[in-house]
Amino acid sequence: MSTVSLPAAPLGARVARNFFTHSGHVPLVVLILEALLAQPGYFMHADPYLLLAAGLGQAGLTAWLDSTGRPRVMLANLAGPLLYTLVETAIEGPAFFLQWHHQAYWAFALGFGVLQWAQQRHPAAALVLAESVLRSAIPLVMYALFEARIKGTPLSASAFFADRAHDFLAVVLLLLGVLLGFADVNLRRSMATVQALTARLRQYSEWSLGRGILDRAIADERTLALQRVVRAVVFMDIRGFTAWSEQQPPEAVVGLLNRCYRAAEGALADLPPIKLKYTADEVMAVFADTAVAVQAARQLLQATQPLLAANGLGAGAGVHQGPVVEGLVGGEGTRAYDFIGDTVNTAKRLCDAAASGELLVSQAACAAAGLPAGLPREVQAKGKRAPLLAQAFAL
Repeated sequence: MSTVSLPAAPLGARVARNFFTHSGHVPLVVLILEALLAQPGYFMHADPYLLLAAGLGQAGLTAWLDSTGRPRVMLANLAGPLLYTLVETAIEGPAFFLQWHHQAYWAFALGFGVLQWAQQRHPAAALVLAESVLRSAIPLVMYALFEARIKGTPLSASAFFADRAHDFLAVVLLLLGVLLGFADVNLRRSMATVQALTARLRQYSEWSLGRGILDRAIADERTLALQRVVRAVVFMDIRGFTAWSEQQPPEAVVGLLNRCYRAAEGALADLPPIKLKYTADEVMAVFADTAVAVQAARQLLQATQPLLAANGLGAGAGVHQGPVVEGLVGGEGTRAYDFIGDTVNTAKRLCDAAASGELLVSQAACAAAGLPAGLPREVQAKGKRAPLLAQAFAL
């Protein structure tokens, strides 16, 4: 199944989302704690802004690592406290490490880093719940530090939980963490289901539209509107297929067609068309560049020839270049991205006139592709009043 490739959110939006959902949690609580403990004028000093910068720096690094496809969660989680520590120790010296809330910042960062690292390797609901509980413990731990500081008492878990009000606070916060953790687990499962469904829908759309058209439509749906453009159209058709298929079971016919289609896709891997379309034993490919279209037609014949020859079959191809109307065609309920115009019909007539192993290129396509002029072949095409002039090329 193809991967989903949707336009990424702007970097600023991704940084803000990470800051408010993760990276800013500990710095913001530490900032509130310091502001309540500090003398008036706290916001005239660098400390609160260093904390905000640490959270935003961590969020920025996380967003950048995610965009590279190499998320390093341990590094990302330690970036915030590391940045804060380097600057603050240059200002405060070793005394920075003696403050409990600074130590708590590092402890939470390590805890989140370990839990997210473990989730990358073994996605499990228990790890998501553990991360949510750890997040709910941030205000509880900082409150304990705050109370010990203002009361001037040693920090002690037994002393803190001797107060029944503290027991209530701890139970409520941790229970809230569990409930939010369950919500996060369900959200992640829903997102995984949506992503899998999106991937399937994208694959089905690629089969119908083609990857190039689909990518353009996702970027700007107006590209699907009908427009008059110049295109080079390639047709390749299997010779003797109808008579051969009459003697074969349907499974064998489908099997050969699928092998031909795979061979065609492989032949065009380095020359991707605007659209590749299969109709029974016929392949149609549309290109913006005529020289590329001629080379693609040659590669199509070369790639399918061994497969067809093994079944006593062959293929011919035709190329023509000219104006078409391109875009969504159909009614309200059923539409398809198609190419309409005499250019398409002419390419099909040239393909029909080509012998097995032969490529017929119209004079217009030869001129557009820069092919040397030679003795043209006249093709009496059905529905055409005048013969078509084309150059013949053997496989």
